[in-house]
Amino acid sequence: MYDGRVTWFRLLFLLFALSLPSLADSGLDTLHATLIDIRGKAPDSGRLRGATPALTVVKHQLRDWAESRLKGLALRGDEVELGSRLNADLRESKLLCDDTAAGQPPCPDQNRMGFLDDLKFPRSRGFLILQTAVGIECGFDESAYLYSWTDEGWRRVWQTEQNTYTEKEYKPQSIGAVMISPYNKGNDYVLLTLGLQSWCSSGWHDVYYRAFRLGPDPSAVPLIEGDEGAYIAADPPIQGSVTRDDVLVEFTIRSIDAGVHSRKAVRHYIIDGDQVRRTDPLALSPRDFVDEWLTHDWRTAAFWSESPGRGSARHWHKKLHKDFVAGEFIYPTMHCADEPDVWQVGVDFSDPPTPSDAEPKGTYFLVRWRPPYRFTMVEVSDRASPACKEEDRGIDDEFHTLFPIQDK
Repeated sequence: MYDGRVTWFRLLFLLFALSLPSLADSGLDTLHATLIDIRGKAPDSGRLRGATPALTVVKHQLRDWAESRLKGLALRGDEVELGSRLNADLRESKLLCDDTAAGQPPCPDQNRMGFLDDLKFPRSRGFLILQTAVGIECGFDESAYLYSWTDEGWRRVWQTEQNTYTEKEYKPQSIGAVMISPYNKGNDYVLLTLGLQSWCSSGWHDVYYRAFRLGPDPSAVPLIEGDEGAYIAADPPIQGSVTRDDVLVEFTIRSIDAGVHSRKAVRHYIIDGDQVRRTDPLALSPRDFVDEWLTHDWRTAAFWSESPGRGSARHWHKKLHKDFVAGEFIYPTMHCADEPDVWQVGVDFSDPPTPSDAEPKGTYFLVRWRPPYRFTMVEVSDRASPACKEEDRGIDDEFHTLFPIQDK
């Protein structure tokens, strides 16, 4: 009698277990029908790249299907194996495009609408992350979800999706990193996402950085949100770090000097509760600081200017600042002997540019540099300082970064 009951319970458990994949597969069937319905449709002629509210339906169907399978993953389960199984199911349903695999739909040259990219399941700081990608024109619209372990299994505690489909607000991205601040006794975490705009061509795209405080609202608005045009030739194109009260981001942007082409941009923020302020480093060299000072409005640049020369600096900033600042740096940057922490940066703003065999018409910026990378504007003038005669070619030629490439 006892053995019969054991056998009966085992049979019930087996039937229940077998029913789980079928439930999950019903979600996959629904997702398949939604994607097939939009596959091959021509994207709109605006900047939305084919994205409509129907894309949110796909995002949530894909997320919910993945979460239905996530229920079977233990705290220390193999998330890599889970991801492989789910991607295999997507591939079998022909929801992923692949130019090399037999039996798979080829990837369209530009319009990826109706297709998905592989799911990703990285872990970080004891959390589990799910990254999804839904096809649009010239790339994918990627989302990320964060899960924390509870007595009931994995529970979603945060998400980021681009679900506002207007030309001004819709900013699809390829997510390069989801970073979580280290553990602290207060169990207070800040999460940083880094990404870039996907597109079919060009080495210039917007990069995105967003920092969130984890809390009761999984869809809380970011504490920090930035998007800037960047040169994405570097790999990765945007890097960063995060603690519970500090966010640091670095990427490459346009230089005001077309001959220099590009420079490193640094965005460093201090978080105090819900208050955020930008702080040093603002740049990584005197010349880059001048570039930064000129391309920000005076309300910001004023705080980067020393008080004795602030009135004159304001005059020059008003004269030189515009939507598109362009000039040629006068090479090399000079070190000032009478003040060891001051350098002089010259810029020729002539339009058209001064011929190479003629004397440049310079505007000269005295910049104070205190280690490691703290810069302030001392003075601006149309004449070079006679105290700044020491050539410092290394300052201009040296490559500066806060995220050196590690040897593998």
